Amino acid sequence: MTKSVSFNLNNNKIFDTYSQYEYDRSCIDHVLYRHAYKRISDSEIKTIYVNLDLYKLYEMPVHKKSLINNLYHVKQFVYF
Repeated sequence: MTKSVSFNLNNNKIFDTYSQYEYDRSCIDHVLYRHAYKRISDSEIKTIYVNLDLYKLYEMPVHKKSLINNLYHVKQFVYF
């Protein structure tokens, strides 16, 4: 099966995005990599994911039709 991509040259749209000064695209020391090699504790990774979820829920602008694409990690943790 051959995959291909094509573009309609008559109907292109250009959208603004963040500049290199507003959004840092440099490499990061990935949290999951650090967790896999025991360089970060389970409680630290849970804290990171909870903070990420809180950001996504309350601060990150998301279009209504894209809400279903967000993954929330908080529901995966069991707290005692």
